[in-house]
Amino acid sequence: MKLRIHGDSIRLRLNRREVAQFAAGGKLEESCRYGPGREDIFSYVLEASRTAPEPTVRVAGQTLSVILPEVTAEAWTGTEQVGVTADVAIANGKSMLILIEKEFRRVHGPNSDPDLYPNPLESKLR
Repeated sequence: MKLRIHGDSIRLRLNRREVAQFAAGGKLEESCRYGPGREDIFSYVLEASRTAPEPTVRVAGQTLSVILPEVTAEAWTGTEQVGVTADVAIANGKSMLILIEKEFRRVHGPNSDPDLYPNPLESKLR
């Protein structure tokens, strides 16, 4: 699972294996070490929730969690739907954009990861 944070937006991209793991368990977690200590770990989580009425973001300690309503997660993982987009209200009347996407193969350059989804543009470039 890849994480991109840019301004007030968060984007997660998942390959086929990760989407399958998320569909089966309702949670997917990655972490990144940034120092020598055991506590020097930043984690990010995608989680499905039965009680969440809408997508949301939480930060606790050194973990950023993106939470989807279970019904939204099931619709995304169980269909050809490419992504989930949501605007989450934050301070000062602003919003944070959340994007959760299935990751496509590149149309230019090498494609060594067999777990990436076929790119819809591939057929147009042949």
